Amino acid sequence: MSRLPQPEPDLLLVFPQWQGAGQLPRLRESALALAAALPPTRSRVEVSVEPDHPLSIEHGIAGRSELLTQLAAARRLLDSERPARVFAVGGDCGIETAVLSNLNARYAGSLAVVWLDAHPDLNTPESSPSGHFHGMPLRILLGEGDAAFTALVERPLRPDQLLLAGMRAPDPPEAALVEGRRIRTLSTESLLEDPGELLRWVRGTGLGRAYVHLDLDVCDPREVPMVACPTPGGPSVRTLLEILRTLGRETSIVGAGLTEAMFDGAAVPPALQPILDWFGQQ
Repeated sequence: MSRLPQPEPDLLLVFPQWQGAGQLPRLRESALALAAALPPTRSRVEVSVEPDHPLSIEHGIAGRSELLTQLAAARRLLDSERPARVFAVGGDCGIETAVLSNLNARYAGSLAVVWLDAHPDLNTPESSPSGHFHGMPLRILLGEGDAAFTALVERPLRPDQLLLAGMRAPDPPEAALVEGRRIRTLSTESLLEDPGELLRWVRGTGLGRAYVHLDLDVCDPREVPMVACPTPGGPSVRTLLEILRTLGRETSIVGAGLTEAMFDGAAVPPALQPILDWFGQQ
């Protein structure tokens, strides 16, 4: 009898998807630059993503065909590698659809998801004001929205698995959903006043494992302007790192996604280097 291959303990998924944010192909080059700057301590695989090309709108989603193809390719890679921990560098936030659906299935729903993002990413094609998929992945991960995308989610997340931290720019339908589903939120003010609250939430879930989604627009844009959607009112990099380092010391982190950086050239901007260092050291 043949034996199944042993899972990789760690995997770096390089997924420079940009189409989910609309016509912002610089997201691709920035993701590749961040990945290139990471130490070669993890096995890595890359999802092939075409550079700049026009996007068509299908079923209310810009670039829908490309996004479905890329997310399906990412799912196949993850299913093949069977990693215990996934660290993903994007691209737009839509990459998390593949990563989190894989990990949530692997850990049978015992996964606390810390969504550090200025936006909740809970739209559907019907509620989205832009038609950009990077505003929809968390709704897809809840098992709702475009059926072709939800079909890629083996085990949907539950609302009680989610913490929206630093969120400050929801669209009205998203705000109504957060309230109606009782999804836990921590404002920037709460993060500043009591950084330990995030860790207490993770412990309080009793789920035992955590995944950190980090859209860099969660940061104060006066300090980190090199993002796709800079949004005033975010925490400083120092505060963010204090929270992340505490979480890394005190919990079992089974992955993280670093998304939405957008800068010129191949050199990582100094403002992003401390965050990239944390990401690489987990």
